Amino acid sequence: MKYSIFLFSILLFAACASNSTLVTIPANQSIEVATNNYQRVAIKNKTLRQINVKVLDKQSKEFISGFGLGTKGKVDVPIVNNGQLVLENNSNKPSKARIVFKEPNTDKRTTKTTNSANTNEYITFTLANKTAQSIPLIIPNVMNPNLSPFSESGVDLKIGQEILFKAKGRKYVLLTVDNTINNGDILNVGSLLKLKRKELGL
Repeated sequence: MKYSIFLFSILLFAACASNSTLVTIPANQSIEVATNNYQRVAIKNKTLRQINVKVLDKQSKEFISGFGLGTKGKVDVPIVNNGQLVLENNSNKPSKARIVFKEPNTDKRTTKTTNSANTNEYITFTLANKTAQSIPLIIPNVMNPNLSPFSESGVDLKIGQEILFKAKGRKYVLLTVDNTINNGDILNVGSLLKLKRKELGL
């Protein structure tokens, strides 16, 4: 896939002025988004096509975290020190995304470690919401996706990474990524959530 880099001088100005900007990702291309000194951004997919959200190491281009942001989906993404935000559009039409810059990066202790996983092995799978309601999830130190109704979002997560949900003001573990999940699996999040709520008596 052709890879393009856009220098967002206008984006930086807009971010400083309003903390929000709208970007276009050309068909079958990727763009690097300058986040300046912000350590957290919110991204809203404004199109009917999936956008892949990635955070890469600026120097090595090594993958740090990533998520497939589905149709009209929203996601809250932490940008670690030395992290580069990349938006990827694999479709044949341009896509648009709204980016809100949320938290200035003032914590110099932040490292490239992005989750509590105990291995470097990643598993690529899909979180499917087959219900008519949005399902907000929390993937600690990676992102907080809000799965739109009847949507699917691809994830690439390390073994040991927890996926959480909120109920009655508390956080609970929905699942922990392990070897029972295979590359390419599609997990029915609505069913998993229903079972977990029953198990916890929620």
